[in-house]
Amino acid sequence: MLEQLGLSDEEQTAYLALLDHARPAAAADLAPAAGSAEAVEKLLDALERRGLADRLPGEPPAYRLVDPALAFAETLAARERDLQRSRVLVDDLAVRHRRRHDAVEPGDLVEIVTGSDATARRLVDVYSSARTQVRAMERPPYGVVNSEPNPIEVELLKAGVRHRVLYEQSAVDLPGRLADLLGGIAAGEEARVVPTLPARMLLIDDRYAMVPARAGALITDQLLVVHPSGLLDVLAEVFEETWLRAMPLRLDPSDQDGQVDDDRVILNLLAAGLTEQSIARHVGASQRTVQRRIKEISGRLGAQTRFQAGLQAARNGVL
Repeated sequence: MLEQLGLSDEEQTAYLALLDHARPAAAADLAPAAGSAEAVEKLLDALERRGLADRLPGEPPAYRLVDPALAFAETLAARERDLQRSRVLVDDLAVRHRRRHDAVEPGDLVEIVTGSDATARRLVDVYSSARTQVRAMERPPYGVVNSEPNPIEVELLKAGVRHRVLYEQSAVDLPGRLADLLGGIAAGEEARVVPTLPARMLLIDDRYAMVPARAGALITDQLLVVHPSGLLDVLAEVFEETWLRAMPLRLDPSDQDGQVDDDRVILNLLAAGLTEQSIARHVGASQRTVQRRIKEISGRLGAQTRFQAGLQAARNGVL
């Protein structure tokens, strides 16, 4: 079990015996479960030399286990560095391979995945492999509307993988979606909104793009996985151009408890593309009350439309 951390079978036995012992233990306390007292003494000495156990004064000497999170920290860091170097090496080899093999087969460029189970597995595998950045375009249809952030996204954000997500207004306005948006933004997601998007898409680093095989279909019905190619470059450019003209989503987790008399909450939700009906549902007020508040806010900002109200709010530092 612990061989991946560099322990031999005998060291594992002694280590686990010391781990399960309630108090500091001498070699005799761990024998015969971990071997003879003499053999266990040598193993405990080895664990001490490796910084996995502390030797306490006294005769016979007793040993106390060092907190594994501290003891194995450098081992894990070294493994992660080795893994990163291996990934860079594989990427370099892949680039050399592509450069030296001019003939490209269609299957090398676009992978077609069918079947809901296979599609779901491929989505998770490719998404989880992200190393530096994830770029996504979100629009309906959805099989299920998420009411909380994607756990893969949260874990990747913790690992430092940047996430930029473009939302079509219709995706933002789905009932129950706001909690997902707030959670993702709180975790570090950068979000922007546009009136419409051409398709749902997930870009993983500069290595993969995943899009539905048919326009308007669920991404889990049939999946196209685009590999490094001119097509992948075009899809990345579409994302970047759309990102530049999109409006930032400046929602704050505190907006989850928004009040109808809070101008900032109302303006943030308007800028996010929510309809008056959705805003009313979110702040727990009637649609008529929300309409009145929007009219009052627009009047104070000198705006004739909801869009102008958002612009004026941004210029005046309200958002």
